Amino acid sequence: MVNKFSDGRVFVAGDAAHVHSPTGGQGLNSGIQDAFNLGWKIALVEKGLADKSILETYTEERLPVISEMLDMTTSILNQVITTGDMTAQRSPKLYMLGINCRFSSIVLDEFVTPVEGKPINAYGVLDEGHLEAGDRAPDAPRLLHIRLGSSDETTLFSHYRPWYHTVLVFASSTADATPILTALESLNKSVVRIAVMLPSPAPVAHVACPADLVLLDQGGHAYSAYLVETRQIKVFVIRPDGVVGAIAHGAEGVNKYFSKIFVDV
Repeated sequence: MVNKFSDGRVFVAGDAAHVHSPTGGQGLNSGIQDAFNLGWKIALVEKGLADKSILETYTEERLPVISEMLDMTTSILNQVITTGDMTAQRSPKLYMLGINCRFSSIVLDEFVTPVEGKPINAYGVLDEGHLEAGDRAPDAPRLLHIRLGSSDETTLFSHYRPWYHTVLVFASSTADATPILTALESLNKSVVRIAVMLPSPAPVAHVACPADLVLLDQGGHAYSAYLVETRQIKVFVIRPDGVVGAIAHGAEGVNKYFSKIFVDV
């Protein structure tokens, strides 16, 4: 493994950055995750929307993940060589659903108290009862896409995209969400989309809302996955690479997060 993933204008990813045993089957996904982490940051810098210093977070966020992955796959290989057992039990970590960058300097979580010297557990294990900024954003099915004249069933992953951030506002009504939406009106609409998530049941007739998207969580899956109480207002910012960039109480926290990303916030 290289000791850093970039040097000036040169960036390495995948096999150019880390070579390891095929045990555990982590190679392909690791390389793709490298590229996704870097791609959206380069795009913002090239568009003049982000300072080039954001590119330094590529190494910051990916090196701990790859380092832990190498330790784990090497341990599996040594076990196979020692025992001859190719079917040795694999850790749930290999599903890669717990990989995170909670330790990153550009994520923000207003619901977690920072602990100095806290050990980095970059590979993690998926814990459906816990969600922090830096974690993989969960999906949610059976959402109703509410718009004038029709309602379509959809999922959260259907609306996350690698070319924009998604601000997801959980609120009990569009009226409760409106002050937050108004405070976020200055965000660049070409790289930020805003969605409101309403609990079910909620009044949905004649929805007039400045958000790009209004969703009704008819099965309660989104509120459950994102650990939000029905009457609670909670805001998530989902990065283009599918990582939860921020968890905030309101617009102030969202703008604080974007001040670390964009040059003019």
